[in-house]
Amino acid sequence: MKSTEIIEAIRQKLTVPGGRHLYGVLGTYTQLNGFAKKLTQAKTTDGDPFPKPVNVNRGILDAIPDDEFKQLAENEAKRPEPTAAHVARAFERFLRANLTGKGILVLSNLEMLFAYHIELNLLRTMAADEDRVLLLLPGRRSRGRIIMFHEMDEGDYTLPTNLIAENHLWEIRE
Repeated sequence: MKSTEIIEAIRQKLTVPGGRHLYGVLGTYTQLNGFAKKLTQAKTTDGDPFPKPVNVNRGILDAIPDDEFKQLAENEAKRPEPTAAHVARAFERFLRANLTGKGILVLSNLEMLFAYHIELNLLRTMAADEDRVLLLLPGRRSRGRIIMFHEMDEGDYTLPTNLIAENHLWEIRE
């Protein structure tokens, strides 16, 4: 779909008052950057501008105090589990702080979540009623799955099958 078609589809989905409101847009990094620019120029059905994307990686790093981060980084090679658990807690704090029930939260740069294999169901459970979330996902559809970071030569990350409803997920084709 073209970016303008995706934005219009999102606008229509946002008119539904209750229920699950987790959405995703798939594309290359270049496509997602272009989409984000067009999205911030558009308005919701309430007449409010769409918000700028919030960088999840930056939010996680900002939620971990520097001294803790240094200690985690020093011990990560020997014991990655505590680092992953810390990243998961930081992500939950970040998400709770940014979901304010006042519209839609657009999230970009989710690489840390995949690198540390963070459980993503928190997004699905928290994106409901007045807390709406749009994920800008560097990925593509392939054989019934969503392949993340498809531009990478190594690694095989997939989006969990039931995370985002099929009619809430769009792929940029322009």
